[in-house]
Amino acid sequence: MTLQLVSRIAPQEYVSEIGAYNRLASALKDRFIKRVLFLHGTKSMMKAVPFLPDLSEEGIEVVDVLFNGECSNNEIDRMIDILKNKQLDAIIGLGGGKVLDTAKAAGYKAGAVPVILLPTMASNCAAWSCLSVLYKDNGECIGHEIYPQQTSLVLVEPRVILDSPVDYFVAGVADTIAKWYESDLLLQQADRKSIALFFSREAARQCLEIPLAHAEKAIQDMKQGKLSEDWVQVMETNIMASGLVGGFGDEYARATAAHAVHDALTIRPETHHLLHGIKVSYGILVELMIEKKYEEMNRLLPFYRALNLPLSLSDLSLSGLSNTEIREIAVSALKPTSLIHMHPMKCTVDTVYDAIIGLEEWARQNSVK
Repeated sequence: MTLQLVSRIAPQEYVSEIGAYNRLASALKDRFIKRVLFLHGTKSMMKAVPFLPDLSEEGIEVVDVLFNGECSNNEIDRMIDILKNKQLDAIIGLGGGKVLDTAKAAGYKAGAVPVILLPTMASNCAAWSCLSVLYKDNGECIGHEIYPQQTSLVLVEPRVILDSPVDYFVAGVADTIAKWYESDLLLQQADRKSIALFFSREAARQCLEIPLAHAEKAIQDMKQGKLSEDWVQVMETNIMASGLVGGFGDEYARATAAHAVHDALTIRPETHHLLHGIKVSYGILVELMIEKKYEEMNRLLPFYRALNLPLSLSDLSLSGLSNTEIREIAVSALKPTSLIHMHPMKCTVDTVYDAIIGLEEWARQNSVK
């Protein structure tokens, strides 16, 4: 199978600095934007408002919209209706990954209107990538969509993200290290030579090495409210480096087994309270079990323990599942639209089921006495 390589590398403009939001009004004017939809969550707005300019004072009309909680087709359609009915020039998304993904989807589907993103957490690469992860209104993941339109502008205010929940930051670290494990085999077996694929693999390598070297210190600094070099480096790795992997590599660097396991876990309502990256971190171990990379699992074990990442089903609030229920998760991971079909090892339901069962035994053997 020949994979597609269309590099959608980065936002058109990206600014990460103290005072980044001060650029917002002039950036909108530079884009001839006079009327905007401002989509946000309640908590994210409370964190960001001390640093936000008053756009109305700059002559920019703002339609303020509170996010409903899921990047679902219903929520995307609601944003599209507002954009069209009020004849708005752009959409601003302020918040976590689901807010940003909703803004990207609505902006593109409303007629490729400009999208401006102000991430308030570093829990994933949503601020960087030109795709949206889609959910049902009940929180069940239903896949993702990729857009030919890049985000027009991303503004990162480190003080806002530093003040975000630490558990979201940890989930972002977990989601970031998955970039290496999911893309490495694909990139190694690429059927073409391309400088884009070289850059993709180097970005993926940093998605593992920087967190392994700096994440524990960064998390401690974040808990103390310290805007340290370690924290900034890990924060930007979560947002930028992780987005560059797929941005350069396209189908050669897509999420595969770990994210497929994440998606499958969402069929269990017991997991809906768990953050995306936490479920992905479990998926990494399932993928490594599939690939029989036990040495790598042992290498990650101290890191997982330090960050309190899940090693077993019980860590995901799924203790006591029957073998039939575990197989249902494996079946969901192999649905026709699943990302796991990108994996070079051609996984089956039995492959995933056996890996989950094997991981349970590995976790028991490595449980802290």
